Amino acid sequence: MYKKNSTKSKLIGSLYLTLAASIWGGMFVVVKVVVPSVPPFLLVWSRYLIAIVALTLLGLQQHVHWHVEKKDWHLLISIGVIGQLASIVFQETGTMLANAQIGRSSRRPPRHL
Repeated sequence: MYKKNSTKSKLIGSLYLTLAASIWGGMFVVVKVVVPSVPPFLLVWSRYLIAIVALTLLGLQQHVHWHVEKKDWHLLISIGVIGQLASIVFQETGTMLANAQIGRSSRRPPRHL
């Protein structure tokens, strides 16, 4: 019986990982298409809003107890602003400004024999 539950857990875990990888990989294409009409900063906040709703629903469904110590709030906010918000805004701004030619120009020129 343990192996059956373990196999089911592995299958569900694999499906979640596949879904996460698909969403992550697909975001670059979506951002490139959407950014000309939606500013990167607004797009970042839209992504975070969707993530907050999804994580809240998942947390409620899993009965997660959310508790953060008062002394940890400044660290949590710093990590969010620097590690998440800034990096995503820079990534989406770069995606908006970049094209295939820029990617090609960063490669070494071919050597002629």
